[in-house]
Parts: sequence; C-alpha cells; structure tokens
Amino acid sequence: MEPSSPEPSHVMTGQYAVLMETSEKECESWYYFIRLAGNGPALRHLQEQLEQVEWYIQDDLSTFDLDLEHLVTAKTAKQMTKLELNSHSFHRKFDGKLEEIHLGFKKKDSDERKMERAFDLLGYGQIEDYIEDEDLDPEDLTDASSDDESDNDESDDESEKESDDEKNDESSRKKETPRIKKGIPPALLKSQRPRWTRAKGFRKNR
Repeated sequence: MEPSSPEPSHVMTGQYAVLMETSEKECESWYYFIRLAGNGPALRHLQEQLEQVEWYIQDDLSTFDLDLEHLVTAKTAKQMTKLELNSHSFHRKFDGKLEEIHLGFKKKDSDERKMERAFDLLGYGQIEDYIEDEDLDPEDLTDASSDDESDNDESDDESEKESDDEKNDESSRKKETPRIKKGIPPALLKSQRPRWTRAKGFRKNR
C-alpha cells in the first residue's frame, strides 16, 4: 500500500511497536516502527501468528519478532531511522493504518514452512505493502530514475563488451575446434541472480 500523501506524515506523538526482521543473507536486523494508536488489533493478530513459529537461522530466510510490551516514543522511532549502521537497509517508521496480515499458516506446516510463508509476505521490508504513511524526509530518498539510468548504462556497456568478447572467443573456438558443440548459454553461466531470489521462487512453485 502506498503512502496516502507524497509528503512525510511526521507524526511525533504516541507510542510505537517494533517489528524486527533479521536477515541471514545480509547479516543485519531492520526495525519497523509501527504506530500503536489504531493498530492494536492488527498488531496483536500478527504477533499471535509469529509466536507460533520456533524461529531459527535458516539459509536465505529472515526471522521476525514483534514486541508489543516495550514500546518506544515517536521521537525515538524517528531518531532510529537516521542511524547509518546498516549497509542494506535503514530502520523505518510508519504512522498510518496497518492492515490485518494473514500469514497463511496451516496446521501441517513445519516451522521451516511457516518461516517461508512469513518471508514470502514480509521479507525485505514488505511490511510496507500493508501499512500507510511512512515517515520519510527528503534526505532519506534517492533518485531512483537516475540510479536506474546509471545501472542501465553500465549494463549496456557491459553487455556490449561481453558480446564483443563472446564473438572473439567464438571465432577463436571455431578456428581451433571447428566441430565443437554448443553448450550452456553464457548468460546462464554468468547469472548473478541472488541465491535468496532463486530459493524464494523455488518455494513458491512447491
């Protein structure tokens, strides 16, 4: 769910619960501060589900914990979002309405399967899909379009270089071994797709 306004909400009153995501792959923990006012039932429903899991470190998954007993102030939550301690993601503060989240646990699910279901819905900050009004300042944002253009330019340059190299290699191979058979496409051999995305896709197809 997108923030209801392009401007940061900047709610600086009330108390906030903390949902913590710990990523095995990134070796980081990320705090999501969620305003308690108006969100009590949805938060308790989420906590009841998370407490059904015996969490442990598992390759390519995240663990989740929600603390509704020890709350923090809006000021503390805001200050935490400014910390520059993580390399992958910052802590985040949400001031809006939280939807009721159903993780889809089944009685026959093992702890690992429950962890997979939770990760598929909440992993890598997907809590943002269920809550409104993230408190962001202009300095917290990056120019995604510029970054994308830069990435695309670099990708095009690398692709052109790889293409030229492959042509030279292919020409060389033809001269040395005219009858060589085609093998696995170079693009697949050079795939840099993260392990966690492959694992996630595999689990969804189960």
